[in-house]
Amino acid sequence: MMGTVHLLPGTMQSSVAAKGDYDAEGMATMTISEFDRWFASEICRYNNSIRSSPGCTPVAKWEALSEEMMGDIPFEMDAFRVSFLPSELRKVGRDGIHLFEIRYWSDALAGHIGCGAGKVVVRYDPRDLSVIWVELDNGMSVEARYRNLEIPPVSLWEYREAMRKARALGKSGSNELVLAELIRQQRQIEAESRGLTKAERRSCERKGTLEGRDN
Repeated sequence: MMGTVHLLPGTMQSSVAAKGDYDAEGMATMTISEFDRWFASEICRYNNSIRSSPGCTPVAKWEALSEEMMGDIPFEMDAFRVSFLPSELRKVGRDGIHLFEIRYWSDALAGHIGCGAGKVVVRYDPRDLSVIWVELDNGMSVEARYRNLEIPPVSLWEYREAMRKARALGKSGSNELVLAELIRQQRQIEAESRGLTKAERRSCERKGTLEGRDN
């Protein structure tokens, strides 16, 4: 299945050596959301295709083996999903956890402030930085959200682009306040652009209709 992924335009290949001087970013054609949908479809295709080793589809093999299993299979979907997310090590401070210079807080973190010099594992979804998952000593993960509620949900890429623009504009001060301001500005521009495009499209349609009547 991963071999199929490496056939897509913009593949990073399995190593730096294999990638060579290939411009992965320049050749990429899918957005993250589009790749998510494509990859989900590829998993379904793979699991319903006959494989040479078992001589059947993975779905059929799973169904056959599941009949032999005793009892329920413990499975926590949310924990399973979060386990695949990228992670960082961070300390729990009095103002919460800092990740990408953004503060996060959950009341469940209160009892862990200043507990030892160690750090906790923090997992995040690059598509939405508004929430993180913090692994505590008891093995449980808790959700923590923006401490500053003025910041809208934002992807890691949108965040980095906003910070790049902030540096270019010479903006100083809290990253959180600068981020909230720039993201609002960017989204307002995008909304106006989408509205203008729709208006232009309607105008062209009306113009085409009138020209057709004249002919």
